[in-house]
Amino acid sequence: MQYGLFHGEGVRQCGLGARPFRFSLFPDLLKVIPLSIHVNVILFSTILVVLTMVGTAFFMYNAFGKPFETLHGPLGLYLLSFMSGSCGCLVMILFASEVKIHHLSEKIANDKEGTYAYKTQSEKYTASFWLTKDHK
Repeated sequence: MQYGLFHGEGVRQCGLGARPFRFSLFPDLLKVIPLSIHVNVILFSTILVVLTMVGTAFFMYNAFGKPFETLHGPLGLYLLSFMSGSCGCLVMILFASEVKIHHLSEKIANDKEGTYAYKTQSEKYTASFWLTKDHK
């Protein structure tokens, strides 16, 4: 299984070979996934992007503006970086816990299956997950 924030893909290994499948979290899997955690992941990702953009704007103003008129100075930049870093860590923890605690891979793999139950061998997080880690 490979997870993105809104879409993912997986490969079902059954006796006749690999069967790739794609899924999207919001229209298809609203009954399978816990919606509250995923909405919090999206909310904190949005807060992360906004705080990072505000911190970048403050840096640009302080670096290229009038040097004797700093806007919140270095402490403001440190605070914004700390808050955006905390949101990034929270997003990664919430998304990984959503996958692991709620056994999301098994639920997605067996969503439209009848009697056969698939076991999950591996899980990977795609770029939308790791971009929150590299927010600097």
